[in-house]
Amino acid sequence: MRVGSIFLLTLFSFLLLAQTSKWESELEEETPTKKKSETKISTAQNNWEDDLEKDLKDQESREKSSVGSRGTTTPVQSNNQINRSAQNLMMDVSVAIDIVGAWDRNKPRGTSERINNKLDVRTAEFGFSGAVDQWLRGNFLAAAHGEDGKYYYEVHEAWVQLPFLPFNTSLKVGQMFLDIGRINRVHSHDRAFTMTPIVHEKFIGWESAMDTGAEFSILLPWKKITQELVLGATNGKKWGHAHTEGEQKNNPMGYFHLKNFYYFGNNWGTQFGFSGVRFEPTTNRRNVRYLYGADAVLRWNQSNLREIMLLTEAWYQQEIFPETINASTYERQKSPSKDQWGYYLFADYKFHQLWSVGARYDYFTDKSLVMKDGTPAKNAIEAQSLQATFHSSEFGKIRASFERRYIQDFSKEDFQEVREYRFYIQTVAILGSHPAHSY
Repeated sequence: MRVGSIFLLTLFSFLLLAQTSKWESELEEETPTKKKSETKISTAQNNWEDDLEKDLKDQESREKSSVGSRGTTTPVQSNNQINRSAQNLMMDVSVAIDIVGAWDRNKPRGTSERINNKLDVRTAEFGFSGAVDQWLRGNFLAAAHGEDGKYYYEVHEAWVQLPFLPFNTSLKVGQMFLDIGRINRVHSHDRAFTMTPIVHEKFIGWESAMDTGAEFSILLPWKKITQELVLGATNGKKWGHAHTEGEQKNNPMGYFHLKNFYYFGNNWGTQFGFSGVRFEPTTNRRNVRYLYGADAVLRWNQSNLREIMLLTEAWYQQEIFPETINASTYERQKSPSKDQWGYYLFADYKFHQLWSVGARYDYFTDKSLVMKDGTPAKNAIEAQSLQATFHSSEFGKIRASFERRYIQDFSKEDFQEVREYRFYIQTVAILGSHPAHSY
């Protein structure tokens, strides 16, 4: 029995030694494979770190190249994996519907002929805007609007812009709303009130002055105040709202707008500017209009929950007429110039995320009107209006406003003083991606 036990113990030891040798052999075979796998992992990790470092350097290079630009970002990236054809199609598309109803107690003697005692679709606009490539931006805006019982379709804006020119400059070319005053670049449905201020309607029109040309702007490098100078030159064939291109003038129209922005702190900021326009209304080069304006806005905002806005514009226009010839003496006689001026003040208080109330005062006078005896005629148009607005969101609003208008003109024999009372209701709906508004 002892011999059998020794034999079994010897056999077990032999088997254990053989298995140990097999394990050592397999371990030696697996070690190079494991080393190769660890080498691959290490190589992949190094490649990932190199790619990340390269991307960071590329991003830093792009940021340095955009230093001094106007802060307009372009969606076109340098990554070759982005399909640039698809990127070009990523543009903003928007539709704006502006419905206005008006009631005038003095109809049909009321002075406003655009909307009287009816509900009307004042404008229906659709537009496309976005980046053309890394150098250009484009904008197209067309509108259909009702006027005298008919609907007219026309192009409002069609321009391209180079926003990344050196030294904080930008160039815009095409048909555009002129950058003058405060509300001329703002479309009617985006304005803070329903009806156009009287002085703006008298000098420019119920909507905006637009023309085809070029507009150059530069951000001046000051630290304490942000200042932008806009210089423009257009064909000068038309002025204000017009359905035709107009006649060819002897000289183009030129204008400037100096804008200044200053932040006081605690969510208070202001922007004020000065504008000037030279325009020839007829083909006679001696007939010239000079328009000078000042605009200002003061705002306080609390996360879009509450807001206070004070807005004003003042305009002065002088029109110089050509000389006339006396039919009997053949002497040249200088015609008198036409001098008009006016302004408006508007205050709006948004006391709730959905509600705001506002008030506006308008004044306009023509200093060129004279009595029959040649003395200056006392004349003016004054208006006081109150409004309440329900903001359903940033894409929709419903506004109701009431206006009292007082008109005096003592150069006439009849209707020297007229009082008009008007009520307006406005609904605005914006579909799609609407461009952001300026301050």
